[in-house]
Amino acid sequence: MKTLTRNKIQAFTLIELLIVVAIIAILAAIAVPNFLEAQTRSKVTRTKADLRSLATAIEAYRIDANKYPPHGRVTITNDVEEVATAAAFTDENEFVAFWITTPIAYITSIPSDPFADKLTGPSPQIKYFDYINLLNHISLPGAPPLAVAQAFVDQWGQWRMSGCGPDLDRGEDTKNNIIYDPTNGTVSDGDVVRCQLRSESVPHP
Repeated sequence: MKTLTRNKIQAFTLIELLIVVAIIAILAAIAVPNFLEAQTRSKVTRTKADLRSLATAIEAYRIDANKYPPHGRVTITNDVEEVATAAAFTDENEFVAFWITTPIAYITSIPSDPFADKLTGPSPQIKYFDYINLLNHISLPGAPPLAVAQAFVDQWGQWRMSGCGPDLDRGEDTKNNIIYDPTNGTVSDGDVVRCQLRSESVPHP
């Protein structure tokens, strides 16, 4: 006569489950920061590529118009001025407007700053890269003294663009000569800068 036996049910013990959870937590602690840093590096690469494309469009505009496009301004009342009518060197809302897309498309569309998705401001224009036509700037009411203004031109050339970088602070960093450098840490202080005289984001002399 055969004896019926009950199959023994295999299961994890509480200790085994805790070990698995601990291993998953350790792996997540390693992977998440690396993922976030990869995102930052990707945005920096995109910023540099977009600034390069804009620089090409701006230089192409100059060849045709014999001058660089002026910079626009977003006013406190949310109205977009076609040309800035007053100098405000620290204004984070300066941008290259439609001159490089209309009527001639030197670039199909003006890219937005990939780091600016968390910025707030009076208008969506704040999402664009900061662009300033320095010759236009120094001729406007409220511009700094000519010697100071000329120093800007000597330092950057006739135009300068900047992205806010991982620290989400745009404008003041560039003015204070703080240029983003990933060797200081992926999320470090400084703007990603491109100007007429320099094609890379490097500290200016």
